[in-house]
Amino acid sequence: MNLGIIAEDNSDVEVIKELTLGILSPHRIGFKRFVGDGCGKLRRKCRPWAENLVRQGCRWIAVVHDLDDFDEAELRSFLTASVASARADATVVLIPKREIEAWLLYDQKAIATAFRESKRPKLPANPETLADPKKHLRDLVWTTYRKEYLNSVHNPKIAKNIDLAFLRAASFAPYPVFSAVVKSALAVDQPATRSRRRVKGLAR
Repeated sequence: MNLGIIAEDNSDVEVIKELTLGILSPHRIGFKRFVGDGCGKLRRKCRPWAENLVRQGCRWIAVVHDLDDFDEAELRSFLTASVASARADATVVLIPKREIEAWLLYDQKAIATAFRESKRPKLPANPETLADPKKHLRDLVWTTYRKEYLNSVHNPKIAKNIDLAFLRAASFAPYPVFSAVVKSALAVDQPATRSRRRVKGLAR
């Protein structure tokens, strides 16, 4: 079974994959993707991409689009309508405030673990209010560890270790509800197996 992800770049896809694997454990799932390399192409191609993903066997679709300077209600309505015609079993539209890196700035331990450090960085009180979360994370890593941050490398590592409880009040909040639908379907088709992956912040 596959979940289709439509996002602005591959780094966003990898973050969603890691968060999804954490939530769905111990069940297994495959992923297929379309990447817009920016928000303009994503909005233009969202409908045909969603339909294509369903034809490729994706029962569920997640769309990830940064809010930037858009009106959230209008953007969500547009993207929701765009994927509706694909007739997937379930869909979700995630709109990170500014950038997906804001989610990664909620968990000190996850950042430290991603960089193999014991020292935990000092995080902003509300990461989703930052104008440029990616730059903030890059600067934070440099000042704390004197290490270079690469979003394509480190974002998935942080996401893999993040405590999802920290994200319940963030723009990530719709995803656990969507994932519960996916997990229920997987439970019917896959026998429960042991997993070494720790699931934090969510009840199984």
